[in-house]
Amino acid sequence: MSVSELIRLDGKLLVTFCVVAQELHFGRAAQRLCISQPPLSQQIKRLEQLVGTPLFERTTRSVSLTPAGAVMFHRASQLCADMQEMLQLTRQSAQGLHGSLRVGLAPSAGYSPVVQALQAYRRQHPQIALSLHEMNSVHMPAALRARELDAAIMRPFAAHADIDTQCVHREALGLVACHDDLVGGARISLAQVAQSPLIGYEADHSPYFRQLLEDLFHQAGLAPRIVQESRLPTILTLVEAGVGRAIVPWSLARLHADTLKFIPVDELAPRPASLVMATLRGNANPTLANFVATLLAHPGAQAQE
Repeated sequence: MSVSELIRLDGKLLVTFCVVAQELHFGRAAQRLCISQPPLSQQIKRLEQLVGTPLFERTTRSVSLTPAGAVMFHRASQLCADMQEMLQLTRQSAQGLHGSLRVGLAPSAGYSPVVQALQAYRRQHPQIALSLHEMNSVHMPAALRARELDAAIMRPFAAHADIDTQCVHREALGLVACHDDLVGGARISLAQVAQSPLIGYEADHSPYFRQLLEDLFHQAGLAPRIVQESRLPTILTLVEAGVGRAIVPWSLARLHADTLKFIPVDELAPRPASLVMATLRGNANPTLANFVATLLAHPGAQAQE
């Protein structure tokens, strides 16, 4: 069949044919299609001329499909169902209810309540193909610009004119030490922390935490004793091994509650650790708006004081 023939074999003709094939009665088919019987007969005649063979056998008492008509009815029914599904999926996609979404996740974010919000989004939008990619926060802005990610759940970073950020979680920072470590009591001061052997954060992997702690100690006029630098969650393993103590978010410390204790630090209360959701300005993915709204509204993504 040529392109011109395919153009003439439009969806309207196929639907008309399927209705007549279902009813096997031109009068009832015309009623279903809300047209009179003569135009219906003309459409079927045009279709038969187009395919080059009769599709119906007509007598004064009955209408039946020819063998060719039966073959066409089987395939045309599938095509009509596919067209209906196509229209539905297209509309859902435009509304952000169907499609795909690629989200970057900082390693430490995987231990936070934000994960609960992501699980809720999956349940609420099963027709969205949500793919999560663990990635260091340092690399996520470039991945957003390269359209490798639609959104990134990451630690805060220096402002970029083309990237929007919204805070999705805040949680307390505190000192972690082994249970048999005699440091502190129910709470501890930053001055006491500065006297401790501390495991710091590597600048290339954890610039957010490194800068946050440097600023805190500098503002307090303190010089911390950094005995080693590493990254999460390796820092917690080093603490368990007795290398030193560390300042970490509460969500990570609680995962090691059987081996480590979390001690609140007075001066850290006004400076919680944050997670932000970053999106590239102008990203036209229609699923993105629903994702952002769902994540921000979920209790698992709210600030923890």
